[in-house]
Amino acid sequence: MVNSKGLDQTPGLVRRTAISAGLVFILLLLILNAGRAGLGGLLAADAAKTSDIAIANRAISVNANNPETHYVRGMILEGLQDLPSAVVEFNRAAVARPDDFALWLSLARARELNGESDGAIAAARQAIPLAPYYAEPHWQLGNILLRAGQPDEAFKELGLAGVSNPLLMPGIIGLAGQMSNGNAEFIERVLQPTTPEAYLALGQYFRQQHQMDAAIAMDAAAGSAAKDERLSYIRELVAGKKFKEAATVWEIDHNKAVTPGVMINPGFEEETNLDEPGFMWRVGDSPQGFHLSLDPNNPREGRLSLKVDFDGNPDPNSPIISQLVLAEPRTHYQLRFAIRSEDVVSGGLPRVVVIEADTTNVLGQSGDVPRDTNGWREYTVDFESGPSARAIQIMLGRQICDKSPCPIFGHLWLDNFVLQKL
Repeated sequence: MVNSKGLDQTPGLVRRTAISAGLVFILLLLILNAGRAGLGGLLAADAAKTSDIAIANRAISVNANNPETHYVRGMILEGLQDLPSAVVEFNRAAVARPDDFALWLSLARARELNGESDGAIAAARQAIPLAPYYAEPHWQLGNILLRAGQPDEAFKELGLAGVSNPLLMPGIIGLAGQMSNGNAEFIERVLQPTTPEAYLALGQYFRQQHQMDAAIAMDAAAGSAAKDERLSYIRELVAGKKFKEAATVWEIDHNKAVTPGVMINPGFEEETNLDEPGFMWRVGDSPQGFHLSLDPNNPREGRLSLKVDFDGNPDPNSPIISQLVLAEPRTHYQLRFAIRSEDVVSGGLPRVVVIEADTTNVLGQSGDVPRDTNGWREYTVDFESGPSARAIQIMLGRQICDKSPCPIFGHLWLDNFVLQKL
């Protein structure tokens, strides 16, 4: 072809035609591949739904490069117990999409089922850096390592799984306990707790196993996350007459030492939580019919005294207020305190009683508080602890009434308790 200038343009036209034809071919190829991929995906989905190996084979033949088709075929083969072939398919899926941790975990599972322990561990390790903060990779690798006889590394991975998902931690700890026959040192060593949640879970486990020293250590390491757990543990230990251990737990959250024969806040100079179990003043279990307050007016000593306003029918069998104190056995003690009363009227008058916390035996008591003391009155109670005593309870209670109901009205103040070993 010659233009008006006499130049032949045939070569350029041929090139443009060839390029256009090439683009059309590529487009057709892309459409064909997309169609094959789409068809392969549909077949893979159908195979997954029906577990039909024939459909899975067709999906592979249509689109052999799709990791989903290999994954589905591997799952079906695994279900058919053709584990060697399943391993091949899972491996192809993982190689086709190497950044998918779930495919590596599927390969790890199949390899372990096929007796390839080392290969299973290797595949599971591939999944860890792809999802380092997910629980599942650490959980599966840990279990494979455990079954392969590598408990230390296994529990390291299981512990990381428990950090990612705290719901797994109790089961992991229980497994370590079963393996070690409850050996606390082994359990702590292999799990290597680093988070408050992990320490808390370990503390709960040791508490259930009645391993008090280990439980207390874990509860302390858990910090503020275990505050409620420690309060619950104190109640349990006191109820079980484990007073020394309860004191150790109590000291974790209080800047005070619990010493045998020494009362804490004996003069009511500090405001404290009267509902909290432990070794400070505590209100009784039935706090009805009276009201407690710290009174700055006319204390016996210091800045404050405890005022009790009676206005009803408090339970004569429940202390109004009490304090648990560690004690030594076969020891002579003297308790001194001051009381002031105004207009106290009742058939069951108040009195201070000392009981042995181990046996609930009454060791000593004051006389009944009169209607009016006309100012502060000093009281002394001498008593001796029993041969197995570990703690005493000092409490303000009431004389048992002859009739019921037995209301009480009036006002009473307590101050300046002193417990002395004689």
